[in-house]
Amino acid sequence: MRLAMSKILGKQYDVIEAEHGEDAWTLLINDNSIQVLFTDLSMPYLDGYGLLDRMRASDDPHLQNMPVIIITGKEDDDEAKQQAIDHGASDFISKPFESIQLLARAKAHVSFQQTASKLTSTQEKLERQAAVDEVTGLAGQRYFCKAAEETLAYSARHGGQYILIRMDLDNFDHIFIKNGKKAANAILNTIGTQLLSMVRKEDMLARVGLAKFAMLLRDTPMDKAKQLVKRITGEITNLRFKLNNDDAAIKISLSFGIYEPDVSKEPSFPLQLVSTEEYLQQAAKKDGSHYVAYSSITEISSDQANLETALNHIKHNETEILENQVRALARRIVPILDFVAKHFGAEAIELVKKLKLKILS
Repeated sequence: MRLAMSKILGKQYDVIEAEHGEDAWTLLINDNSIQVLFTDLSMPYLDGYGLLDRMRASDDPHLQNMPVIIITGKEDDDEAKQQAIDHGASDFISKPFESIQLLARAKAHVSFQQTASKLTSTQEKLERQAAVDEVTGLAGQRYFCKAAEETLAYSARHGGQYILIRMDLDNFDHIFIKNGKKAANAILNTIGTQLLSMVRKEDMLARVGLAKFAMLLRDTPMDKAKQLVKRITGEITNLRFKLNNDDAAIKISLSFGIYEPDVSKEPSFPLQLVSTEEYLQQAAKKDGSHYVAYSSITEISSDQANLETALNHIKHNETEILENQVRALARRIVPILDFVAKHFGAEAIELVKKLKLKILS
């Protein structure tokens, strides 16, 4: 039967034979050029059902989606065919078969597989383009928003905080119009590279518009976020871009909106981003290279008790003074809890997660 099929299909296709399911599996995992599989159900060592199971359970998408045509005989009843479908069969052809029928099945499934492969390749290309901005090499807006939603969900479940930053290059549309797309992209590429060198690996940085950037800083206090913004401002404003021999070098100014949301009270990332945009717009109304920052998490002001004075009050049984500051004090000890967890292993980390979840809820 294999010889007959090889003779018919070999006129148009490169045909590889296997004596049983184990041989077929070895060939399949080592040859990505195979596009369609014809197999019997009854085979020694590994039957058709077992071969289908391995293919559909494989981590290789090529094997998961490969068309598998079952060759059936009189001994294969409807129940056997239904079982084959349940295991992932794509089609059937009955013995004895005609050469035209066999070639037609092969052509249809090869064509389908080639089309599916092209669609997958196109989809992957589009996803890469959406995830990475080609001009700056930074993440794109869609990826940033998706990753930020995941960070919000994690912070809400396990405790933690983050800071959102929106940064715009002031009046960049005028630079674009005057100097053209190529020159504008060169500036954006340089700025993207500069920004990438100043953020931590665990933070997120993305280009979300023509000259608009967004950052998400995980577990970062507000003062550190402000320091980063000041550093970025210093680095970027010190750059000079010479685009034409007759023109003076271009200097870039920046505006920032910095926002620390309370994830227990603000469960919507789009609304958090809107708030960040509002502070950015307030900064943009100034002369350039300014930021406006706001935290929705209640902080202890300088005239209220800090941790040292709080401990002193507790020592002297003066806890009523601290009653209205419990949550703010609890937030102050979160960095200490994180530090302790790092030094005492997995059990301490789990305990700290539970405590942080309680504190930040």
